Amino acid sequence: MFRKRSTDRALADDVLRGELSMRPHPAWTFQEPIDWKADPFGQRNWQAQLHMLRWLEPVRRVALDGDQAAQAFWLRTCKSWIEANPQSDPKQKDDKGNYVSYAWADMVEALRGMVLTFGLPLIRDGEDQWLVDSIYAHGLWLSDPKHLGHSNHALHQHQALFIIGSVFGNSEWTDLAIQRLAGLFEENYDDEGVNVEGAIGYHKNNLVWWEEAFKRLDVEGVARPVSADRLNLAYLELAHATKPDGTFELIGDTEATSAGVLSSPELDYVRSEGAAGQPPAELTKTYRAGYVFGRSGWGDHERDFKKETFYSLSYGKANRVHGHQDGASLTLHSNGQPWLVDAGKYAYKKDAMRDYCLSRLGHNVVEVVGKAYDPKTEVSLVRSFTSDDVDDFTFVDPGYEGVKLKRRVVYCRGGDFFVVIDNVFSADEVSARQRWHLDADTAVEDVPGGVKLDRDGKSSFILWKGNLPVVSTVKGSEEPFDGWMSRKWMEKLPSPVVSAEQTGRRFRFITIIAAPQSGSFSVKKLDATGGRMALSAISGRYQFNLAIEEDRVAVTLGEQGHMSSAMEDIRSAWLKAMDLCREADVAWTAPKPGNGKFSTRYWALLKSWVGARETTRSARLEALTILLDLLLDAAQDSSDDQGLRTAIVDLLSNDLTEQLGLNNSALGVMREPLIAWRDVELRSNTYGRRIQTISSPDEIGFEDEEKSKIYSANLGGLVLPFAVGRGASDLLSVRFHGAINRTKTTLPFFQGLTSELMEGGNHAVFQDPSLDLNKSMTLSWYLGDGSTNVHQFMAKCIQKLQSETGASQVLLAGSSGGGFTALQVASYLPESVALVFNPQTDVKEYFRTSADVALDTCLQPDVDVEEARGFRLSTSVVETYAMLKDLPRVLYVQNTGDTHHVTKHRDPFRRMLESEHGSHDDRIEFIDVEWGAGHVAATAELYAHFRAAALEHFPRVPVQ
Repeated sequence: MFRKRSTDRALADDVLRGELSMRPHPAWTFQEPIDWKADPFGQRNWQAQLHMLRWLEPVRRVALDGDQAAQAFWLRTCKSWIEANPQSDPKQKDDKGNYVSYAWADMVEALRGMVLTFGLPLIRDGEDQWLVDSIYAHGLWLSDPKHLGHSNHALHQHQALFIIGSVFGNSEWTDLAIQRLAGLFEENYDDEGVNVEGAIGYHKNNLVWWEEAFKRLDVEGVARPVSADRLNLAYLELAHATKPDGTFELIGDTEATSAGVLSSPELDYVRSEGAAGQPPAELTKTYRAGYVFGRSGWGDHERDFKKETFYSLSYGKANRVHGHQDGASLTLHSNGQPWLVDAGKYAYKKDAMRDYCLSRLGHNVVEVVGKAYDPKTEVSLVRSFTSDDVDDFTFVDPGYEGVKLKRRVVYCRGGDFFVVIDNVFSADEVSARQRWHLDADTAVEDVPGGVKLDRDGKSSFILWKGNLPVVSTVKGSEEPFDGWMSRKWMEKLPSPVVSAEQTGRRFRFITIIAAPQSGSFSVKKLDATGGRMALSAISGRYQFNLAIEEDRVAVTLGEQGHMSSAMEDIRSAWLKAMDLCREADVAWTAPKPGNGKFSTRYWALLKSWVGARETTRSARLEALTILLDLLLDAAQDSSDDQGLRTAIVDLLSNDLTEQLGLNNSALGVMREPLIAWRDVELRSNTYGRRIQTISSPDEIGFEDEEKSKIYSANLGGLVLPFAVGRGASDLLSVRFHGAINRTKTTLPFFQGLTSELMEGGNHAVFQDPSLDLNKSMTLSWYLGDGSTNVHQFMAKCIQKLQSETGASQVLLAGSSGGGFTALQVASYLPESVALVFNPQTDVKEYFRTSADVALDTCLQPDVDVEEARGFRLSTSVVETYAMLKDLPRVLYVQNTGDTHHVTKHRDPFRRMLESEHGSHDDRIEFIDVEWGAGHVAATAELYAHFRAAALEHFPRVPVQ
């Protein structure tokens, strides 16, 4: 606020002609001498700002540039204020309970003290002693502990005392200010970087103010407090608190605002909609200070960043500074729309709207009718669980005397829906209302079992199950006061509030809130008995089965809805496998892992052993006893199991799954069996095609009338699945996928297969085998495990398929990580055509949240030197192409709004080509497109357009 700005001249001119504007208030016209008791808008905030004198800052700055009229006005105005406002009790109130004056209120006097101090260069030597005296008086006032405020008010006071002490050379004041600043920072920021105040807007403000205060210490050569590094984490919290539309959630006294110019890798990422910076490492972040921020993704999986789902939950003390009575309140933003909102801040004035915003009525909580809520209540988070698939939180609220409220919120990430279970326990009969605040522009339509919400062509749903409550909607009611929201200062917008009411001593609301990307949602079945709830819901094209128990929640995809304790199922399956092995009188000759740990090298050995047995069923049972025993000893929350769970799926196949009573739910992995053992006929349930397992590309081929199949290639400890088909075409179209959403995807996954089938031509669609290594890994660039070059193996498969189909041309296509893979595979097929959209060209330069997981997971610790070198090359298109003698033909399509991929991937690739392959324009063509900010994927129409362009641009040359 004290720095020079480009608007100084215009603002100073307004003030000099008698027009004062102090945001967020209207302009006020004044005459000299200024009436220091003026209150033209009935706003205490305006009065406080008047006495801060910071509105004089533009005048001071133009005065320092030589404007004598501005200098005279500044001195005249400051002297007028000093004469009219002697020190007085800031706590004195009138008969209406209002403060008599804000002239010497805490923080007001601090900001004014800095304004006066920074104006010292405007006085003439030997004159204007009144200003020096007043500044000194401010220093004395600020040093007196009885005048101290709290939180950010105290911050400004300590900062002002430090500045005044530094100017006067008063070490007693500066030492006191430094001591107070250190103590206040410890009180105001926890070790997660969260500020003590109860509003996200003030978390931003405090970050700015503390950074400014610490920089003042830096200038004077004073060491920052030991704990000052906590401030770095405050940037991360603001990134988590930012909705996909770039604004903060309206928690506490927060208006619709953003992080502005604040910068960190995470804030740059959310501000640019994923085009720059680095995404936070976690999808859901729980802060002990009382906040939960969760989302469906960070704009990866090629879902538009702005359309990701975001939610927040609040808990903790209701009487935090700038906080509201919002304990356990849920907000929701999805598909670019605000569905569940907070009533907002409104203004700092005493009226019905401000009371509404502060109270329980202004939030998405349960209200007990006719009972007062204790404003000092602390709502506790008593249980939390987060995973890639599901988030689960339980809160307890004792705010109503004689009543206990318990709220459980479960978020199914893949289905983009929530289950909210509100329990009410009361000694006496009470009525309770569950309240849901909707944005002002939302339309509400009654549907069976609940309401449908519509906004800007998008839809969401609030549905109730179990004992159906009485549902009503109110909007813009003055009496009783209800149905309002405020996005900015003094704004009062009529907005719908949907309420559900029940009466009794013990009852609950079972509420399902859905905002799926598809806009389509329905509940297929819900059973709630004996403390257990089982929900099956159709979200878009997928069925999600959610099992909610007292201390556990799990989700599966598809028709399988049975869930019990995972460990119990695994132990039971192990015991059954042991019994079946004894019945079969197995010889117990299966190889054991040398160090007692599972690895892909061990799995390759075990697979080979099973395949060599005369009867694979008994061999698989023996192998299962080993792997199930390893799984029982493994950490159940570990995602990186190096393929242990999928190895068990492959050994179970279709025949042993039912016999051992072990399904994918208990194993915690969504993957079909992919190995067709010698005595098992295997088909994909997802794609309905036969699966044939091969060990070499030479085994690829079609029988006479065969049109399509799925191959699963044994690559040591990995299995490479790919779907192939032949048709009336001389083109072989090959596709590779990028990041996938594991919460709604059952492997194998063949992205683009439907489009290829519609084309009716020759095709091959490959799925990354590395995904088996880590069930949470969404992108792994077909890197394998370091023992086999997956890119080269796929190139050999493509060559064999071209021979089998008679295709004269090969098109390799992929977007993002799939584009990277297409480029790498093309390096082995120089006469193929690669069509790539926004590809990575160096895994190490991609976002750390994805790259680190893949690199750490895929590169095995026991690889030899040559394997390690090969793996390194497989992670960089730039290095691979620098070593090529013959470049493949590439159409490289880049969205210019995707800053990260332009600067970190395309540009280094182009520089390498210019350096190592001076003449490459006839082989590699770059096309810039403007699709908006971030990692925006090509639509089906755009893909078809550029596919045609690629095939037209490059002549047909048979692959050798």
